[in-house]
Amino acid sequence: MFPLCAVRGLTSYPTGHSFGHQLIRFRKDNILVGRTPIHDNLVFWFCVLPNIRKDQKHWEDPEAIRQSTLELVSDHPNEIREMIENTNMKSLSITHLRYRAPWDLLSGTFSKGTVTVAGDAMHIMGPFLGQGGSAGLEDAVVLARIMAQLGSTSVGSGSKVTTPGVEKAFNQFVKQRRMRVLRLSLQTYLIGMLWGTSSLLKKILYYMLLSLLFHNQNSHTNYDCGFL
Repeated sequence: MFPLCAVRGLTSYPTGHSFGHQLIRFRKDNILVGRTPIHDNLVFWFCVLPNIRKDQKHWEDPEAIRQSTLELVSDHPNEIREMIENTNMKSLSITHLRYRAPWDLLSGTFSKGTVTVAGDAMHIMGPFLGQGGSAGLEDAVVLARIMAQLGSTSVGSGSKVTTPGVEKAFNQFVKQRRMRVLRLSLQTYLIGMLWGTSSLLKKILYYMLLSLLFHNQNSHTNYDCGFL
């Protein structure tokens, strides 16, 4: 579990908003606020902040969640505070951010026989790169391509894969995906731990590791999983 939590909500703009259609993230001190429009009158937003130690019942009250979040973003731009102030109370939620340890991905078993896992079941990670959903889509493309390549027995206009073929396909899928999701998970793990720690020594350590292992911190966006 990261030393961070995330508040999420939806805010309506009856007369429309002027935010465009892009995902925007604002980071100030240890607070990250993200905003993405769903349509012209509705915006999804999230706020990632250090874990707040309060009674569990406190976080079951939407008003308490809103007020605590507003206090933490008090020095953010007005449009951010207004977005949170006017949020739909029923949409508010808070959760502690969890992850699968990157080193588990290095040696973990993700397929057995004719069963495999993919998406979050394989590589749940923090939201700091915005790649969790994309990695799941990559899984689907890679797995579908491998299954199609191993299809050997024609059935009408399609094909089927024998049980040994399915097992072989799943093994190839895990082999192809392991290093990609390992790098994503490791990078987002280091960023999450960097944001969540108050120790200067740990911050320096995480910065050094990020600089050493990911000198181009946007390289994860250039990955091409290939065609179907």
